[in-house]
This record gives sequence, C-alpha cells and structure tokens, in this order.
Amino acid sequence: MNHVEVVYTPWSNLKKSPSMDVGQVGFHNHRMVRMLTVEKRVNEIINRLNKTRVERRPDLKADKEASNAAEKAERKIQLKEKKRREEMERLEKGRQAEIRSYKGLMVAEKMTSNRQIASAGKSMQEMEDEFV
Repeated sequence: MNHVEVVYTPWSNLKKSPSMDVGQVGFHNHRMVRMLTVEKRVNEIINRLNKTRVERRPDLKADKEASNAAEKAERKIQLKEKKRREEMERLEKGRQAEIRSYKGLMVAEKMTSNRQIASAGKSMQEMEDEFV
C-alpha cells in the first residue's frame, strides 16, 4: 500500500489490556513512540522479502512433549546420581565406623596368654623388646 505509517517503539513501552482487540496495543509513554510515513511502496524490497519468506507451522504439542521428556530424563539421571552418592556415603560411614570400633582388636585368635608366651620359650623381656 502507499502512504503507510510505521510505528517504532521499544517493546517495553507496549501496553496490552484484556479489553483491547486482537492485534491492538497501547503505549505506556507516548514520547518514546516514533512514527515514519512511507509515501510510496517500494516493490524491490517487497519482492526480496517475499522470496525469502518462510512460513513455519510449529508442532507445539510435540515440542512440549520432547521438552518434558528431556526434563524427565535429566531428573532421572540426577536422582540416580544422588542415590549413588548416598550409597557411597553410607558405605564410607560404615567403613569409618568399623575402623573406629574395637571389634577387630578383641578377636580370640589374635590373643595370646602368658602361658602361651612361656611355652614358646620367650621371656617377658624379649617380648617387650619385640613390641618396642
């Protein structure tokens, strides 16, 4: 069309209320609005735009399902990693508790009595020297 007014404003200046029709917008600050009048149609520009125009019909439902599936997979991976860390921490705590306990020290097979030492033929002095 000839003699068309083009309105420029930052998107933050646009105002839309529920009472407005579809495609209708208002402005918060009218000083930020710039208007440009195009007197004559320039066919070269329009032809170039028409040649490069690509109309896409996105499948929003499929995109949302794919996004939800990706998020679910990420949460599943995070949950598995969390369970693995908790299991490792539990095993490490158990190992540390076993190290700190006295269970391993008081085993009957490792104990020797004074009679066994005397029957082995070693004196108490020799045993103390070996200990130190």
